[in-house]
Amino acid sequence: MASYKDRLNRVRVEGESQALVDRLREPLQRALADRRAFYAVRVEAVGRAGEVLVSINGSKGRLPLLFGRGELDPGHVSRVVQDAVDRFAF
Repeated sequence: MASYKDRLNRVRVEGESQALVDRLREPLQRALADRRAFYAVRVEAVGRAGEVLVSINGSKGRLPLLFGRGELDPGHVSRVVQDAVDRFAF
């Protein structure tokens, strides 16, 4: 069985804003690390109202998720990502 650190290495999180990447890296890794797949996640600020686009790329394609400024709580981000990945068998 892979260690937790090995599972975290399956999830790469990047984006132009290092502050945003640092804020969302842990909840995104928590949501995706236990899956038996590799993911490349891109985090981008979009629009003028503070929305954040989280694009999850995996072997089954791309899953874009849009979060409003008030929806960036780490627990909320982790739950939404986990639910979406489960729902779409991604």
